[in-house]
Amino acid sequence: MRHKIRAAVFAVLLALLVALGIFLGVWFFGADYSAFDALVKEEEAIPGLESGISPQGLCPLPEGCGYRFAMSGYIKGEPSRIYLFGGKEPKYITLYEGKEEISTHFGGITCTEKHLVVASGKKLVRIPLAEALEAENGGAVAVKDSFEVAGFRSVAYCYYSGGMLYAGEFYRPGNYETDQSHHIAVADGETNFGIVYAYSADEDATGGVGSTTPEYAISVREQVQGFAVWKGGIALSTSYGLPDSRLFFYKNPLGGEPQGNLNGVPLYVLGTSGLTSTVDMPCMSEEIFEKEGRIYILFESKSNQYKQFVRRQIGEVLSLEIK
Repeated sequence: MRHKIRAAVFAVLLALLVALGIFLGVWFFGADYSAFDALVKEEEAIPGLESGISPQGLCPLPEGCGYRFAMSGYIKGEPSRIYLFGGKEPKYITLYEGKEEISTHFGGITCTEKHLVVASGKKLVRIPLAEALEAENGGAVAVKDSFEVAGFRSVAYCYYSGGMLYAGEFYRPGNYETDQSHHIAVADGETNFGIVYAYSADEDATGGVGSTTPEYAISVREQVQGFAVWKGGIALSTSYGLPDSRLFFYKNPLGGEPQGNLNGVPLYVLGTSGLTSTVDMPCMSEEIFEKEGRIYILFESKSNQYKQFVRRQIGEVLSLEIK
């Protein structure tokens, strides 16, 4: 009798191991990204991965400054970092307020004419670009000023374009909630759960904005990690965890009639009716930006805390042509 019980237990365990082996085989080798691979090209290696950085934000830097990109990220137990890379040897800096280096989760990063702006908790903080460029590798730069984005539990990403500074939030039910007023019913029956606020940028004003009251708001879908806007369109990078990422392209509604208002602020809505195309991508896409007809994409998938579990480790900034 005992022999039969042991045999049955062994058979069950063997079946579980076979099922697990099949699942892992399909997980790691069954995904097909050939369509995505045909669209993209590698731009620059992501810096700091060997040091444990988890990449979050990406933006272009002005021509002639010696670097192509700035990247924000965090390392558990250490101050968050900004990397400058592409062109000169990569370097990183940390930021401090008062006497304390900032260790909060850095989200997105963007560059205005004179400043680097970083999403840090509920705030956008900024430092002079010239000081970042002049700092030594591993040096610390003092925060010049900041402002808190009202109504956000945290700022996930930011973007600068056409004299406007954008700040956006990330939504995922259960662990990344947003204010109920930000849950906007879309005309096609869907619901958007996140908001991007647009502020009139002013390099000489406190916080880099003429007013902390937004000029307008944009309603976006859930799980947005990055936002890019240009004359012809708007793109959203969406991801969370191990499932595939997606890139959504929309017609640019800005400048037309708003679809409503959010607490007195004009509101534009990105819904299916304005969606022009989508691109499926490997997991853990982060911030994006548009430059000269291309979308540049940052990934977190080769960071130390995730690289053992993902289907595709991406250690380079990738770009694709907007069509």
